[in-house]
Amino acid sequence: MARKTKEDSQLTREAILDAAESVIFKKGMSYTTMADIADAANVSRGAVYGHYKGKVEVATAMVSRTLDTIQIIEKLEEESHLQYLYRLGLQHLHLSVDPGAVQRVLLILYIRNDDTPELIEQRVAWEQTHFGRVKRCINQAIAANELATNTDPYMAALYFQTLLDGIFCSLFWSNYCSDNQWETAEKLYKIGFEALKTSRQFLR
Repeated sequence: MARKTKEDSQLTREAILDAAESVIFKKGMSYTTMADIADAANVSRGAVYGHYKGKVEVATAMVSRTLDTIQIIEKLEEESHLQYLYRLGLQHLHLSVDPGAVQRVLLILYIRNDDTPELIEQRVAWEQTHFGRVKRCINQAIAANELATNTDPYMAALYFQTLLDGIFCSLFWSNYCSDNQWETAEKLYKIGFEALKTSRQFLR
């Protein structure tokens, strides 16, 4: 019986987190209540409070659960550091663009967090981890003579992230391009990535 109770408890937690993801994505943190989450999960408020102290704890658990599922691609033995960085950027774009739990959670962190400190902290941690990975890859490309030895890693990494964010905002968050969005996104990404490799503006 104990094993069944533990399994039931886990199922209840998952239902609560699924509900929180849906409700917060639609309403934002400020307008979401524990009652909303309980109703969406089809459980009692007591059941929600039995697992989480409040909606912030529910939200942070929901974000952590989803971000922990992301499998960052690994560098292939035969590819250069810049080739890996290119694929890494495509993966990052897909995480933001492709419908699903990851996209919803990222939009919660950036749009629906309503300045909740705990969610902002999770967003900053996500950003720092990603930016550190990009900067490390650029440093490795410099060391391997794939980029000029006097390339500024910070500026190159910042440009790279600005490129990704700009493509996402312009094509998928705005109405500048309504047709063939992903095809256009890839073309813009290729153009921008070439600039990273050739522009002298990144030299110190």
